[in-house]
Amino acid sequence: MSEQLNRLRALEPELRKRGVGSLYLFGSNARGEARADSDIDLFFDDAPNAHLNLLDVIGIQHFLQDILGMKIDLMTRDSLHPLLRADIESEAIAVF
Repeated sequence: MSEQLNRLRALEPELRKRGVGSLYLFGSNARGEARADSDIDLFFDDAPNAHLNLLDVIGIQHFLQDILGMKIDLMTRDSLHPLLRADIESEAIAVF
Protein backbone atom coordinates (compact mmCIF):
# COMPACT_ATOMS: atom_id res chain seq x y z
CA MET A 1 0.00 0.00 0.00
CA SER A 2 2.74 2.51 0.84
CA GLU A 3 4.20 2.25 -2.66
CA GLN A 4 0.86 3.23 -4.23
CA LEU A 5 0.41 6.04 -1.72
CA ASN A 6 3.87 7.44 -2.42
CA ARG A 7 3.33 7.28 -6.18
CA LEU A 8 -0.07 8.96 -5.88
CA ARG A 9 1.27 11.65 -3.54
CA ALA A 10 4.00 12.45 -6.05
CA LEU A 11 1.24 13.25 -8.56
CA GLU A 12 -0.48 15.78 -6.29
CA PRO A 13 0.68 18.91 -8.17
CA GLU A 14 -0.58 17.61 -11.52
CA LEU A 15 -3.85 16.34 -10.04
CA ARG A 16 -4.47 19.70 -8.36
CA LYS A 17 -3.94 21.41 -11.73
CA ARG A 18 -6.64 19.11 -13.10
CA GLY A 19 -9.13 20.17 -10.43
CA VAL A 20 -8.69 17.53 -7.72
CA GLY A 21 -8.96 19.13 -4.29
CA SER A 22 -8.42 16.00 -2.20
CA LEU A 23 -7.84 12.34 -3.07
CA TYR A 24 -8.56 9.18 -1.07
CA LEU A 25 -7.53 5.55 -1.45
CA PHE A 26 -10.05 2.87 -0.47
CA GLY A 27 -10.80 -0.78 -1.12
CA SER A 28 -8.33 -3.65 -0.98
CA ASN A 29 -5.27 -1.39 -1.17
CA ALA A 30 -6.44 0.67 1.81
CA ARG A 31 -7.23 -2.47 3.80
CA GLY A 32 -3.86 -4.08 3.01
CA GLU A 33 -5.58 -6.91 1.14
CA ALA A 34 -4.48 -6.06 -2.41
CA ARG A 35 -3.19 -8.74 -4.75
CA ALA A 36 -0.86 -8.23 -7.69
CA ASP A 37 -3.85 -7.96 -10.03
CA SER A 38 -5.89 -5.62 -7.81
CA ASP A 39 -6.98 -2.28 -9.18
CA ILE A 40 -6.62 0.97 -7.26
CA ASP A 41 -9.88 2.41 -5.92
CA LEU A 42 -9.90 6.17 -5.47
CA PHE A 43 -12.42 8.89 -4.78
CA PHE A 44 -11.86 12.62 -4.75
CA ASP A 45 -13.38 15.97 -3.91
CA ASP A 46 -13.27 18.74 -6.51
CA ALA A 47 -11.08 21.72 -5.83
CA PRO A 48 -13.10 24.87 -5.09
CA ASN A 49 -14.47 26.34 -8.33
CA ALA A 50 -13.22 23.36 -10.38
CA HIS A 51 -16.64 22.35 -11.83
CA LEU A 52 -15.40 19.05 -13.26
CA ASN A 53 -17.58 17.14 -15.70
CA LEU A 54 -17.60 13.46 -16.66
CA LEU A 55 -15.00 13.95 -19.40
CA ASP A 56 -12.67 15.64 -16.90
CA VAL A 57 -13.01 12.70 -14.50
CA ILE A 58 -12.33 10.21 -17.30
CA GLY A 59 -9.29 12.24 -18.31
CA ILE A 60 -7.93 12.13 -14.75
CA GLN A 61 -8.57 8.39 -14.59
CA HIS A 62 -6.69 7.80 -17.86
CA PHE A 63 -3.84 10.06 -16.70
CA LEU A 64 -3.47 7.97 -13.52
CA GLN A 65 -3.67 4.67 -15.40
CA ASP A 66 -1.02 5.81 -17.89
CA ILE A 67 1.37 7.01 -15.19
CA LEU A 68 0.85 4.15 -12.72
CA GLY A 69 0.39 1.37 -15.27
CA MET A 70 -2.52 -0.07 -13.30
CA LYS A 71 -6.31 -0.14 -13.59
CA ILE A 72 -7.79 2.75 -11.65
CA ASP A 73 -11.38 3.02 -10.46
CA LEU A 74 -11.90 6.74 -9.89
CA MET A 75 -15.05 8.44 -8.68
CA THR A 76 -16.14 11.59 -6.95
CA ARG A 77 -17.15 11.43 -3.30
CA ASP A 78 -20.66 12.47 -4.33
CA SER A 79 -20.95 9.49 -6.68
CA LEU A 80 -20.24 6.91 -3.97
CA HIS A 81 -23.26 4.65 -3.47
CA PRO A 82 -25.32 6.00 -0.56
CA LEU A 83 -25.53 2.61 1.14
CA LEU A 84 -21.76 2.07 0.92
CA ARG A 85 -20.53 5.62 1.39
CA ALA A 86 -20.07 5.55 5.19
CA ASP A 87 -18.08 2.29 5.05
CA ILE A 88 -15.94 3.53 2.16
CA GLU A 89 -15.20 6.83 3.89
CA SER A 90 -14.33 5.08 7.16
CA GLU A 91 -11.70 2.85 5.53
CA ALA A 92 -10.35 5.53 3.18
CA ILE A 93 -6.79 6.78 3.48
CA ALA A 94 -6.12 10.40 2.56
CA VAL A 95 -3.60 10.67 -0.25
CA PHE A 96 -3.71 14.47 -0.06
